[in-house]
Amino acid sequence: MTDVKHDRPAPEPPAHVFVLLDHAMRRMRGDLTDRLRALDDDAAGAAVLRSSQIRLLSLTPPDGMRVTDLAQRVGMTAQALGEFVRPLVDQGLLTLERDPADRRARLVTPTDRGRAAARAGDAAVRAMEKAWRRRLGAADWDTMRRVLRDLAER
Repeated sequence: MTDVKHDRPAPEPPAHVFVLLDHAMRRMRGDLTDRLRALDDDAAGAAVLRSSQIRLLSLTPPDGMRVTDLAQRVGMTAQALGEFVRPLVDQGLLTLERDPADRRARLVTPTDRGRAAARAGDAAVRAMEKAWRRRLGAADWDTMRRVLRDLAER
């Protein structure tokens, strides 16, 4: 890009940490999306899922979990989770039903297809991480993972 006023290259925007994290996440998500699209039909629909949906499926226990508890587990409000769950219910990957123990609460439960999609998605994430580890070098990848884990836990 050029600075029209002075006919010289425009300065690059500052690469603060949010810009760097955003660019890295976009590249990793793009790689994951490519891997998911390459899955065969037996992957139970994982090929059309976003990384955030795979994460939700992976964090939903096989016997289900109350919306409020699952929302806390994934770090969102119960209302936001309800909206997030709806497309996965529509795709037949999750069910959303009243909790028989407390009819006021709702349970989110993965279907057989949902569990298969979670397994396929998790495998795609592991393959993506393995490829990025080779690409960056084991030491840099391990350092990045350690730093991100430390930041997440503080």
